Amino acid sequence: MPQPGAQLRRPSGLSGPPRDPARDALILRAATELLAEGGYPAMTMDKAAARAGVGKATVYRRWPSRAELAAEALSHAGLTDDVMPVILGSGHLRDELLATLASAIGSQDTSRVDLVSALLDTARQEPELCSLIRVRYVESLHQALAGVLDHAAQRGDLSNHPQGGHAIAVSAAIALLVHWGVVHDRPISDEDIAQIVDGVLMPLLR
Repeated sequence: MPQPGAQLRRPSGLSGPPRDPARDALILRAATELLAEGGYPAMTMDKAAARAGVGKATVYRRWPSRAELAAEALSHAGLTDDVMPVILGSGHLRDELLATLASAIGSQDTSRVDLVSALLDTARQEPELCSLIRVRYVESLHQALAGVLDHAAQRGDLSNHPQGGHAIAVSAAIALLVHWGVVHDRPISDEDIAQIVDGVLMPLLR
């Protein structure tokens, strides 16, 4: 079980040869791929080493535990970055929602949405690790979308904006975004995001 605080702490490393950033990146990429494919149970130190093409000792010299490796892999994938609202100005609410959701996905090479979905499936088994996903990604995305709506309401682009925002609309859009890969068995695209905005968010906001 991950130790409290392990999610956000990079290990200092053990004594030995200087660390090679390129090799670190290979290992972190391998760990991220394993997490996206099967969640936390699928990411072991041995599997990460094998996929990265390095020896197990190389991995253990850098990260003393599986939780430490998983935590840094999430940071490496950009998953712990705050999602920020995209504000474009009056008359651009739809474009702001599209851009904010697109920024939450990031690079499709690491597919943060798939990673979130896979890790949330393991929440019962690894609550400490998966709380990072809920707090730093899901809640961050919720706040970003709420920020877009608040700005739109202040400038008059969104009428009937209730106190506390449109929580149901925002939650529905996030649920679709996070679980898209589970429902459709493919990465989410810009066209899919447009469907979420046009088919869910905008109608609920109206």
